[in-house]
Amino acid sequence: MAQATEYHFGVRWSVNGMPSSLRIHNIMLSFEGVPRHLDTRLPVSQYIKNGKNVLSLNTWPLEYELDSELRVSLLYWEPGENPNTEARTAFEVVILPGKENAVPEILSQDPAAPLQSRQGDIVFIRDDEFDTLKVSFDNHQPMPTWCWEQGDELRDNEATRDSLAREYRRLYSLFEAKDNDALMNASSTMIQELAQASGESEEYVRQRASFNMFFDSPDVFRLDDFPDGPMELNLGANNRIAWLTREGVAVPIRFEHVGSDDRVSNVKLYFIHRDGQWEICR
Repeated sequence: MAQATEYHFGVRWSVNGMPSSLRIHNIMLSFEGVPRHLDTRLPVSQYIKNGKNVLSLNTWPLEYELDSELRVSLLYWEPGENPNTEARTAFEVVILPGKENAVPEILSQDPAAPLQSRQGDIVFIRDDEFDTLKVSFDNHQPMPTWCWEQGDELRDNEATRDSLAREYRRLYSLFEAKDNDALMNASSTMIQELAQASGESEEYVRQRASFNMFFDSPDVFRLDDFPDGPMELNLGANNRIAWLTREGVAVPIRFEHVGSDDRVSNVKLYFIHRDGQWEICR
């Protein structure tokens, strides 16, 4: 399918009163660990590759209600359009998991959209730990080959985990030193690709990615201690992207909100390994 316009892509998803998480190519985009009503959207051009893509909406309620609903839409819009008001729906999938023998339904499909659902590969998988609405789709718009497609294929073992932990510790020392320039330089691949995906300048993306807001407000944000014990290795994108977590989904580097016992700002970093070193990809 030839496309005259290079569109931007997004995802919109909603759940009603359930904990949930959203992943694409097994890269976590969102996590809500407590039951809540959620209807939100994110830009995802930087996670869309040529050909087949897979998005997963996970839920783990104690039990579903009859009106429990999971809904996922893939969106696209032209450069310069407002994605909140002018985005078009490529296709929409919904399931009512509280009903017996429920299966996902495709409610709408735009035949002119660059993203097309793979109708035989949209399923709801029930499991002991969590359930998954798996949404597979094809992208017919040419895309760059992103960093998360190019990294070395990683092994899920202690050596990989410990090597990545050392890189986190190196970056943590830059946070301790409040060296924003060094952190932005370490994020150069991410900044370049986010600029390419969004159509914004690298200077603008670098400014948005800056940590100076945290460094300049010590009365509001305090850098949390680096974890002492071993952390958990997480792999996505066919084992080409990696990140570490400590308890639950908490990340190794985070800022506490002064005066609040439960509010934190996580520094979510996703790494690839190539040319013998770790590299911030997202």
